[in-house]
Amino acid sequence: MKDNLLDEKYLENYLNKFGVTFQIIKYEKPVISSKDVEQQVNEIIAKSILLICDNKPLLCFLLGKDMIDLNKIKKYFNCNDVRLAKAKEVKEITGYDIGGVPPIGLKQKIRTIVDKSIIDLNDDQIIYCGGGSHYHLLRISKKDLLKVMEYEVYDIKV
Repeated sequence: MKDNLLDEKYLENYLNKFGVTFQIIKYEKPVISSKDVEQQVNEIIAKSILLICDNKPLLCFLLGKDMIDLNKIKKYFNCNDVRLAKAKEVKEITGYDIGGVPPIGLKQKIRTIVDKSIIDLNDDQIIYCGGGSHYHLLRISKKDLLKVMEYEVYDIKV
């Protein structure tokens, strides 16, 4: 762990405490954006996006193909100002580099929103999401992932 950054090993140790089934898969090419992941994986892809909502962090977890509707976020959480976190903020707040942020095992507790479309997936559906680095993805069932997350459900996609 360099520069106080968390990584795939930290994520693996974190998840091992819960007794859920998961894999952290290493890739030769970077898997930073949803498009990068689509080229490597033919499965359901989800992403963790950090927003800053009136100066407070808000982690949004949604399908890789979807975009967040910032107006919905403003309305649901009564925020005046909502924006994407800058790369430096993502690192400081989550402990991970932008593009490698998992929805769990973060440096600090962050209010987490899971989009309704993920909840609607079959419980046994396998999800690929941020695995702690630019070269790793977390492969886990929806049921096991949600079991270890603290979250609220909203329809946040465009």
